[in-house]
Amino acid sequence: MWIDTHAHLYDYSDIDIQNLCDSAGSASVGAIVSTATDLETSKKVIIHCVKCPVLYGAVGISPFDCEDVSSGWDAILERDLHEHNIIGLGEIGLDTTNTRYPSLEKQLPVFERQLDIAKRMDKPVIIHSRGFEKSTAEICKKNGCQKAVFHCFTGDSDAAAAILDNGYYISFSGILTFTNAAIRQLLPKLPLDRLMLETDTPYLAPVPFRGKTNTPLYMQYIGKEAALLIKKSTDELQAHLKINFNTLFNVCIK
Repeated sequence: MWIDTHAHLYDYSDIDIQNLCDSAGSASVGAIVSTATDLETSKKVIIHCVKCPVLYGAVGISPFDCEDVSSGWDAILERDLHEHNIIGLGEIGLDTTNTRYPSLEKQLPVFERQLDIAKRMDKPVIIHSRGFEKSTAEICKKNGCQKAVFHCFTGDSDAAAAILDNGYYISFSGILTFTNAAIRQLLPKLPLDRLMLETDTPYLAPVPFRGKTNTPLYMQYIGKEAALLIKKSTDELQAHLKINFNTLFNVCIK
């Protein structure tokens, strides 16, 4: 079974969530991490995790949403981390490539505050970082972050090395299935014990669904492509991914 370590499902209705739950097994999906981007979407993630046993959740404030935080946001987030099947803090991070994002000066305090919460509560973090991966990994380490996964990685080998050298994980999305994606050459060079896969639903649907709305039910297309690239069987890759997931998020997916 595949594990989708990053999907945005907060816009799903109750019926959509139920249908996803009912269909996951037939699509060889054993677990899905539903990831929030702000306090409002965190509430939805919490509700969905109660309704759907295949879902695990992450709550957090993304770099895009850091400007809209209200007073007491950190206390609310800390409370949310105690909810059912909430296993991580995310997505959080730093992004210097998208001009629509707030300035780095506004992103950084919110990011570091969340790293502090994660450290005190012994929770792993799910990192969004574009164009700033090496520095983000160093900031994580400086702030005492023990467990992190850099999701939807699209950086180069130097960025990957910085993440791995600091003890963190790297997750790849459906971009792996895009013919000209540079990460296709990078993946086989990375250690299997630091690898994760994701859909990043509803974005970045893999081939043969590229350009369409993504879903965790497409995980098998990403997983099979990853197995081909690293020259492993799907069973062997799944076994490694399960161990990695259980280790990072302190769960026991069988």
